[in-house]
Amino acid sequence: MAEEKQTAEAIEKIDVEKIMEEIRQEIREKGYDASMLSFQDVEGQEELPLGQEEKFRLEELERRVQESSLHAEVPWYYPAEGSLPVRLVKKVIRKLIRFAYVPIVESQNRENQMLAQSLRQVLAYVKEQQERVEILEKRLEAVEDACLKEK
Repeated sequence: MAEEKQTAEAIEKIDVEKIMEEIRQEIREKGYDASMLSFQDVEGQEELPLGQEEKFRLEELERRVQESSLHAEVPWYYPAEGSLPVRLVKKVIRKLIRFAYVPIVESQNRENQMLAQSLRQVLAYVKEQQERVEILEKRLEAVEDACLKEK
């Protein structure tokens, strides 16, 4: 309760008008004016890469879901590589820290599996909705044809 009161007092002491006047004064001192800078002048306006295309493609979603399912399981053990002394050192280190990293890898694998299952559900939903849209489009065409024939 005391902390909340101190925080509230600290917030009340902030003078926004004073801060704004200081900012305006700094702008005047540096000689900036409104015509000098616009948002278009600021770097970072380039488009971020979103992949090959921005449009939805069911084939791409299916491919990505399949990929995520295939790579959901991360092995905790990889064969040690290098010369014999290096491999021996790596094996000893692996045995010493196994208790710490195996649970982390197993936890990550569970998370990956849940995400892959979720993606499969999303894909199934998208396909189901796509089928419904196709059925509704056919029904709409039939209704429009019937209306045109009546006229």
